[in-house]
Amino acid sequence: MSAPRRHARRAFSLLEAIIVVLVLAISVPSTVAWLGESASRRADSVNAVRASTLATTVMETILADASSDAPGLGFAAFASPAAYLDTPTTGLRARLATLTGPSEAIGFAYTVEFSALIDATGAVNADASKNLFRRATVTVTYGSASSATPIVLQVEAMVTDL
Repeated sequence: MSAPRRHARRAFSLLEAIIVVLVLAISVPSTVAWLGESASRRADSVNAVRASTLATTVMETILADASSDAPGLGFAAFASPAAYLDTPTTGLRARLATLTGPSEAIGFAYTVEFSALIDATGAVNADASKNLFRRATVTVTYGSASSATPIVLQVEAMVTDL
């Protein structure tokens, strides 16, 4: 009696093995696809933090420059954005090159724009004496791991010399 039970147990183990193989064959491909999508979303999240860090670095430097009394800096420097941004050795890009270089090396790019003089509400006032501010905008662009469309992050601040 013990011999037939042994064969039945082996057959049952074979049946269990077949079921396990079938379950794995059905579940593994969808799990692998899900892991790929998850990795893309995680890469986009990490890049969003990198973009935010880059934008913050640039904006914090602009805010510090607004109140600086160093030659070529200060609020008045924003009236001539090309000179403020691109003057060799003293321009914003040159001064930030060691901080922004690693981000730019992996495909991040940033631009800086300054508005015309505006008042405290953000509009150009007919009374020129009230136009004491400029809007500084830092735009960071980088590639997406999950889409062909680049991602754009903008940070704005109002700057003045008051």
